[in-house]
Amino acid sequence: MVSEDFKREIKRLFEKGLEEALTTGTDATRWKFREKADLNDIKEQECFILTVSSQLFRVFVLLHFTKGARTESIAAEALKVGANAIDSDKFYDYLGEVGNAFCGTIKRELTKSVPSLGMSTPNRLSRDCLKYFDALKIDFENHSVAHYDDEPLFYASVYLSADDEINYTINSASASEDEVDSGELEFF
Repeated sequence: MVSEDFKREIKRLFEKGLEEALTTGTDATRWKFREKADLNDIKEQECFILTVSSQLFRVFVLLHFTKGARTESIAAEALKVGANAIDSDKFYDYLGEVGNAFCGTIKRELTKSVPSLGMSTPNRLSRDCLKYFDALKIDFENHSVAHYDDEPLFYASVYLSADDEINYTINSASASEDEVDSGELEFF
């Protein structure tokens, strides 16, 4: 029902989005990202969930975490504030923005091939809510673990649920220089 090309592209964008979102503002050399077969053994207490939706499918993106000293220190590092300056609001705002960037990468890249996509805002849920994924018809899933200094701190998941056949032609080739937004003004 879902083409293998489309699944491969979702996986590629998932991996790209996770890496870009977590390394922004931190020392990227200290991160390692690995694929994980499933998340049955994780004990993370919360997750942020976001969706990218079209008329034919939904992509669910989840960032799993436990609020603690180590994850708070990552937030403090990324926000360039002292560890004592991270309260719950700043911590959750930071992770919500990580989720936005993560899911936004997937949406931005898919929009090049798939018209009319919508994206949700991040919603923080407890791990107990994950049992409802069993009720969905999942056509594809992938999971990763993000290690910082060889310590697993965040887990991520992507789920694809299609209502109909998905056969979009995906062009995942690198953007040409004309398509790259350098953020600089150009004068002609």
